[in-house]
Amino acid sequence: MKRAVKYLGFNDTWLILIGIPFVTVVTTIMTFGMEGITSMIKGCLPIGFIFTTAYWFTFREIMIRYHKRYPDYDFSIERILYIVISCGFWYLIVKFAIGFLVHNLFNEYSILEKENMLATQISTMIVIMMVFFLYEGIYYFNKSRIIQIEKNRLEKVTAEQKLDTLKNQVNPHFLFNSLNTLVTIIPDDPKMAINFVQNLSTTYRNILEFRDEKLIPIRQELVALESYIYLLKTRFHGKVHIYNNIKDEVKEDFILPISLQILIENAVKHNITSKNKPLKIELDSNSTHITVKNNLQRKNQNYSSTKLGLANISSRYNLLVDEDIHVIENEDSFIVKLPIIKNKLNENSHR
Repeated sequence: MKRAVKYLGFNDTWLILIGIPFVTVVTTIMTFGMEGITSMIKGCLPIGFIFTTAYWFTFREIMIRYHKRYPDYDFSIERILYIVISCGFWYLIVKFAIGFLVHNLFNEYSILEKENMLATQISTMIVIMMVFFLYEGIYYFNKSRIIQIEKNRLEKVTAEQKLDTLKNQVNPHFLFNSLNTLVTIIPDDPKMAINFVQNLSTTYRNILEFRDEKLIPIRQELVALESYIYLLKTRFHGKVHIYNNIKDEVKEDFILPISLQILIENAVKHNITSKNKPLKIELDSNSTHITVKNNLQRKNQNYSSTKLGLANISSRYNLLVDEDIHVIENEDSFIVKLPIIKNKLNENSHR
C-alpha cells in the first residue's frame, strides 16, 4: 500500500473493499439482468467478480506506473499515448487470460458470453473507465489540496519574513537626535541627563522586548510610550504637546507594538515645532479604533517623504489581521486611525 500512497496519492484499501463488490453487482446486472444476481447456478456473479477484480487491479497498477513515470501536472501527447497504449494492451491480456480461466471454471461461460456479448463489452468499458476516473479524480483532488496547503504555508512564511523586516525598521534618526539632545543637556543639567539616558534606555529596551510580539495590549503600549514622550518633551521644551485621551475600556484590547510611537515620530518629523506654533498630538479611541491626530503645519522639506512609518504599520496590519488603517488629511489636521484588535487570537484568524 506504500506504493499506492506514494503514486496514487492516497491509501486505496477502502476503495478496493467497497468498489470491487459494488462494481461487480452493477456490471452483473447490466450484463445479465437481475437474473444474474438471483440465479447463482449460472455463476454470473462469480464471473463478474473475477473480471472486475482482474480489471481493477490491472488498471490500478497502470495508474501507479503512469504517475510514477509522469509525476507532474503537464499533459502531453506522450502521456496520452502511454495511457492509451497501456490500457489497450493490458485490456486484451486480461480479457483473454481471465476468459481462459473462467472458461475452465464455469461451463456456462461460453453460452453467457455469446448471449450477452454487447452488454459484456459495455460493462467492461464501464469498469475500466470507473477505475481510471476514480483514481485520477482522487489523485488530482489530493494533489491540488497538498499544493494549496504548501502554497498557504509558503505565503505564511513569506508574511512572517516580511513582518520581521518591517518590525526592525526603527528610524535611526530618532537615536541620533536623542544623542544630540543629550550632549546639550549634560553640561547644564546632569541630573536631567541621567533621567534622559534612563528613558532612552527604556525606550530601546521596549523596542527590543516587543519586536518579537505580533500584538500587545494597548495598556502595555501606552506604558512603553511614556518614556518616549519624556524624551520628546525634554528635546523640544514645550514645542510638542501630547494629549492621551484613550479610554480605559479599550486598554485590555490589542494593537501593533510600537505603532503609536511611530505615528508620533512621524508627526514630529514632518511638522513645524515652535513655541509660537506648538505641535499638538492627540491620542483618542472609540470601540473600534485608536486615533492619532496632529495639527497640520508641514515643514518646507527639500526631500519627498518615503512614508515608511505609515507603510510599515499598514503592512503589518494587513499581514497579521487583514485590516486596513485609515489616513485622513485635511487643511488643519492629519489623522491616522488604527484598528483595535479585540482578541489576540485574531492575529491568526486570517492566515
